[in-house]
Amino acid sequence: MSITHKQNYQEIMGLVHSPTRYAGNEINAVKKDRDQVDLTFALVFPDLYEIGTSHFGLQILYAILNRQEKIVAERFFAPAPDMEARQRERRIPCLSMESRQPLNTFDIIGVSLLYELNFTNILTLLNLSGIPFYSGQRDDTFPLMIGGGPCAFNPEPLADIFDAFVIGDGEDVVLEISQAVMAFKKEGDGQKHSLLRELSKIDGVYVPAFFNAEWDENNIQILTPVFDDYTRVKRVFLPELTRDNFPVSPIVPFGKPVHDRLRLEIARGCTRGCRFCQAGMIYRPVRERALDDLLEITEDSLQTTGYSEISLLSLSTGDYSNLPELMSRLMGLNPGHCTAISLPSVRAEKLTPELMNIIKQARKTGFTIAPEAGSQRLRNVINKNLTEESIRSTVENALALGWKTIKLYFMLGLPFETQADLEAICTLSTDLAQSYAKGHKNINVSTTSFIPKPHTPFQRISQISLDTAKENLLYLKTHLTHKKVKLKWQDPQMSILEGVWARGDRRLSDLLVTAWEKGCRLDGWSDYFDYSKWETAFEQTGTDPDFYTTRKRSDDEVLPWDHIDSGVLPAFLKKEFKRAEKEAVTPDCRDNDCTGCGVCDFKRVRPKLNDTVSVSGSLDKPMDPRSDRSENKRPDKRLPDDAFKKFEISFSKLGEARFLGHLELATIVRRAIRRTGLMPKYSRGFNPSMRLSFANALPVGMESEQETLFVYLEKGTVPKTIVDRLNRQLPEGLTITGCRPFSGAGKRPVKADGYAIRLSNNAVTDVQIRRLLDLPELIMEDRSKKGKIRRTDLRQTIEKLRLTDDTTLEMVLKKYNERTVRPTDILTHGFGLDEQQVRTARIRKLIM
Repeated sequence: MSITHKQNYQEIMGLVHSPTRYAGNEINAVKKDRDQVDLTFALVFPDLYEIGTSHFGLQILYAILNRQEKIVAERFFAPAPDMEARQRERRIPCLSMESRQPLNTFDIIGVSLLYELNFTNILTLLNLSGIPFYSGQRDDTFPLMIGGGPCAFNPEPLADIFDAFVIGDGEDVVLEISQAVMAFKKEGDGQKHSLLRELSKIDGVYVPAFFNAEWDENNIQILTPVFDDYTRVKRVFLPELTRDNFPVSPIVPFGKPVHDRLRLEIARGCTRGCRFCQAGMIYRPVRERALDDLLEITEDSLQTTGYSEISLLSLSTGDYSNLPELMSRLMGLNPGHCTAISLPSVRAEKLTPELMNIIKQARKTGFTIAPEAGSQRLRNVINKNLTEESIRSTVENALALGWKTIKLYFMLGLPFETQADLEAICTLSTDLAQSYAKGHKNINVSTTSFIPKPHTPFQRISQISLDTAKENLLYLKTHLTHKKVKLKWQDPQMSILEGVWARGDRRLSDLLVTAWEKGCRLDGWSDYFDYSKWETAFEQTGTDPDFYTTRKRSDDEVLPWDHIDSGVLPAFLKKEFKRAEKEAVTPDCRDNDCTGCGVCDFKRVRPKLNDTVSVSGSLDKPMDPRSDRSENKRPDKRLPDDAFKKFEISFSKLGEARFLGHLELATIVRRAIRRTGLMPKYSRGFNPSMRLSFANALPVGMESEQETLFVYLEKGTVPKTIVDRLNRQLPEGLTITGCRPFSGAGKRPVKADGYAIRLSNNAVTDVQIRRLLDLPELIMEDRSKKGKIRRTDLRQTIEKLRLTDDTTLEMVLKKYNERTVRPTDILTHGFGLDEQQVRTARIRKLIM
């Protein structure tokens, strides 16, 4: 059965958009013999591949699990609607990226819960795989289903669907769970209830079935524990970030992932104490990774991935204790390979003269500043320790350092917001544009409605209504009119829906299923989001969204997540809310006294900071971004141009590699060359690129027995070495077949290309071929890239056309007025095949 699924899956990949979303076979993907392992673990990210494969947490768990000899972890992502439709049409279940095994054949399904608007995608994956939605409907033959991530800190909306949740850092607990399940498979009684009881003894594991839900006269959910020794679930902590829990060889995705670079987690947690920020509360305390570990990890990871860009990852990158030293030493790694460092933002008070000179040499991506509120009063309310002077200084410095666009992020509907605060957003943004956005420099203002989240000081506050959110947005649209200011916003309807799920209870599981049945999918994508379907689901299930959003909770109301202990004391959250009412700021405990949040025991759980390396300059000295100190310039360690030689390399592109687009292929080859240790030539300039080119660009879906690329490599490199090293670094389906120094002579231009085309039975007959060949002409009209109508006589391009068997067509095509005609043109215009027949045809370009 699985062989049929695999074959059908390959066939439908040619019919969908972005087929490499589903291809698997990426560099550093792990494949194991399932017969040789004791546990199979499905890691599910319920969003499209380009989002999920960029999630660092998924890479961490994938690496940790696959290091265990007796465990195999494989990945699943949500299909796009076109793929889902094809799977239903062919009755193909969700298959893993690595071995193409169905989701329902795994022992554990681990789902990353990063975003509330991904919840419907979970049901898509389950339904396609024949897995019942509700945990109570799944007997012992189905996989164990576990969720984890920030949304698990209020697990109640999904409590009827999941068997268990992990609350907190997953690095250690995922192995504890795995060991417990493996032991149970060997020695347990086979009953899921017994297994869940064992899992409930593991720190950080929440089993919803062991808490019975009732509702009081005010419709407030009340949970009653089943067991006296299991009444609260405390978040599990990873006390220290080490090399051992870092994925040094992360999977290198195909396609266009949202973060297509080496992500370097330099710290976890944040101490700034923003009262609206759930991540700042649930990821405490701050734990910085050691500087030497970061350098060692980076050096190894650049080698295993071939990436050319590094992105520093943390909740507050600029707060890393050794940031100037880290940046300086990172820029010295991988000499000759033009590695760039992406630094998203740095607070003004952190911009020492040394750091500013280092930043001047870094590649400039987007620079984000998050004032969150327009007025200082409201920033004090939310404990955003950022002054207008600091904001102005940061914008001025960033633009002077080379950034072209500054993104300002604001929230609408914050607690105690007034009309004056909305006016302040417009005033601040316009003043910044007038003062600093000169020439090609711009200010982008991005807004979203504030959503109160669990385990924050604002968890009981009202969320603004949909009507108010729309009015606020209209005000900004009307008053942000400066030509250098561009306003972007999240759909307020999305914010309402996110608010419902963020503070929901167990009654919402029926809403989720109903909305999914109405067609809700990929709700986090504006292209697919349809609030009218959710409104229908609200009405059909009797769900009042205002009950979860605009209703204010009293101080003594039991919250759905009260049994989840994030480590932050409820008394601290109440104290912070009182301080917000008074517009009082709570200082950062990194540089001041402990604020008493309750997370640290100062033994195992405590802040882990690195000693600050002394840097030249002082925060008290004026910062001149125009200064140019030669000792801080990044040395150019590239070889001179005459140290390189051009090589001509032939390669084949077969199997599922046919789904790689031309730009994807170029990226794959560039990264493969970097992984080989060979030294390529780069262009000059601020954003240098590898000197690599291709003779032809193959259409997506076409195989080829021989293509040609050209690359400049260091003189003296032996062609056989190039072939051997590259073949060890390329994914399955791409094979280097030859290499020689480029001479530029002796090779005649190709006048015709041959193809073998495998079609469905009787799609083309001998009669049709004779009829086509008897035509005096066959004119195809289309438009050129410049919009001009082109007329091509397809009959004149056909040099050879015959059936070699019932399903295989041999075709040789000549160029027409220097234009390359594709076999698909002949299939469509010559034989009248429809789009599906053409896209499922297996076309292979032959060696002539």
